[in-house]
Amino acid sequence: MSQQKIHVLRKFFTKSYNDNDLKKLFLWFNSEKGHDEIADVMDTKWKSFKSEDVLADMDSVKMLTNIQNRIRRDKTIQIRNNFIKIFPYAAILAVIIGFSVLFYLNNIPSRSRSDLYTSVITENGQRSKVVLPDSSIVWLNSGTTLSYNYSLDDVRSIILSGQGFFQITRNENKPFVVQCGEINVKVLGTKFDVNAYPVNDKISVVLESGSVVLKHDRCLLNYVLKPGEKADYDITEKNVKVSEVDVKKFTSWKDGKLIFKNDPMKLVIEELERWYNIEIEVEDQEVYNSIFTGTVINESYPQIFKLIEYSCPVNCEIVNNLNPEEIPKIIITKQ
Repeated sequence: MSQQKIHVLRKFFTKSYNDNDLKKLFLWFNSEKGHDEIADVMDTKWKSFKSEDVLADMDSVKMLTNIQNRIRRDKTIQIRNNFIKIFPYAAILAVIIGFSVLFYLNNIPSRSRSDLYTSVITENGQRSKVVLPDSSIVWLNSGTTLSYNYSLDDVRSIILSGQGFFQITRNENKPFVVQCGEINVKVLGTKFDVNAYPVNDKISVVLESGSVVLKHDRCLLNYVLKPGEKADYDITEKNVKVSEVDVKKFTSWKDGKLIFKNDPMKLVIEELERWYNIEIEVEDQEVYNSIFTGTVINESYPQIFKLIEYSCPVNCEIVNNLNPEEIPKIIITKQ
């Protein structure tokens, strides 16, 4: 292992890194041998790090917060509708290093690497693309957390909270399993979308190609989904409704496009809040009786709410916040 890599890692701990250093660390970790190499450095070089007193008051949570604050300072508001192809390296790296630091600081001999998950977080107003260790690709929608563990012998384990589109590399000896709430989605190699935001009362899976199996041990669910089908699992009723759909309507978000077709206003509001990172306040419950059809590509949120006013019997007022740290707010009332 080169001394240059160790030097870059040391710069991270001493808070003397720059954006290029963060990128190098991210690419290193995401390489084929990167995880093991970083673990080895943490193991063999930990005493030398401590001897320099660079970690005396180290707090992994503060470390994550500091990096996130730096991202906010260095970056202006992202283009809201263009697909973000390069994930903020610092946010990923903070989680990766945070897990490693906690592991070694706690010094628990019985804890194995099979217990450790790497997490990727996409904030509201962002979309991201993640390449997993087996070259599978996952697109993450706004407000989503993906955790993965590839150190298990018999399965590629994924935990999803939010929405992701998966393009999975086939491996018959090691199936790919997405755990989203009460449902497990088991695949070998395929393309599919999972919508499992915690605020929703259902979990939806849309299959583009290949096949997936929906499993739920407690209610004996074991359904094989076919291409072009959408499965909606009702969390309250513990049942599944399967229908044929236009797949693009549910997967185009990964290409920077939101498609609404006669969708209830409640759903439209939830998606727009995440997509633009805004707050929407509904003052009249009758607003939820409206339905909306439209496509969001490169429009700003003021343009979209003008379109909603033209299409639905509602008024949309944009509140201009003087505090730049506060997210924009829109108040919707009936006409």
